[in-house]
Amino acid sequence: MALHFDRRIRAALFLCLAMVLAVSCDTISKFLSARYPIHEIGLVRYSVTIPIGIVIAWSALRSKRTGLLNWQPLFLRGFLIATGNLLFMLAAATISLADGVAIYFTMPFFVAGIVPFMLGEKVPLLRWIVIAIGFGGVLVMTRPGSSVFQPEALLALACAFLYGLGQVFTRRIDQTLPTSVTSLWQSGVFTVFYAGIALIFYALDLGEGGNKSLAFLTRGWTFPASLDLLMMITAGILSSLQLPLVVYAYKHAEASFIAPFEYTAMIWAVLWGVIVFGDVPDQMTLIGAAIVIIAGLFMVRFDRSTPLP
Repeated sequence: MALHFDRRIRAALFLCLAMVLAVSCDTISKFLSARYPIHEIGLVRYSVTIPIGIVIAWSALRSKRTGLLNWQPLFLRGFLIATGNLLFMLAAATISLADGVAIYFTMPFFVAGIVPFMLGEKVPLLRWIVIAIGFGGVLVMTRPGSSVFQPEALLALACAFLYGLGQVFTRRIDQTLPTSVTSLWQSGVFTVFYAGIALIFYALDLGEGGNKSLAFLTRGWTFPASLDLLMMITAGILSSLQLPLVVYAYKHAEASFIAPFEYTAMIWAVLWGVIVFGDVPDQMTLIGAAIVIIAGLFMVRFDRSTPLP
């Protein structure tokens, strides 16, 4: 029992750290969204993750533990999360990063609703309550208004569903496959995905669309300035560190337990919003952040008696 709980704690801590890195990458992408298309930023970013991922996974690759015999869940997981990533960044180009993250936090509801059918995991009532409390904290922080209900906000909602479905697939991957190899697969799928999107819009040559999200998707490529290129590469390095942390978390704890810890991303979205975009949080935002933190701690404290399946 103690071993199971310790494994959950480690998974929760890794996911919290992954959220810091993920929001940092999203901030970079949003900052660059006015000048470059999403497929250019995404292709550069995830191309960087491949050589780093190969180095991290080298020992597993040398032992030929590559997942080739059971590649379908790896590919499907990567494709679902890549599509969700694309939709989220398109949404974030128009709505605020905090609003996008808040909508994305409907993801634990999708996860909790999916796992009984896909994995046979039971979702205790306590977890539903904590998920609801954590989401309530997000609502207190953002106080959904007109900006949240822009049409582009639906892209963030679709992202939540696809990302949740993709993370559930993490538990269907061969549990003996090293985390580094699973992450490398995701890097490869992401890179091919954004390369395909780039080729499609290069062939169509649609120019810029009528709003920020559409322009972010259809804008033509331009060679990035040195500082912008450095930012894209930095996002790739951060992603190389983030991907294995997320894979580890969802492989070593139930999806319905670990997903609420993604709420901590809201704290970093608010912080980066202040530093980069000048969005200063008010008292209600701070109260909501406290609710999210307390909900996560409550999950850890009172879930000890529930064994892993």
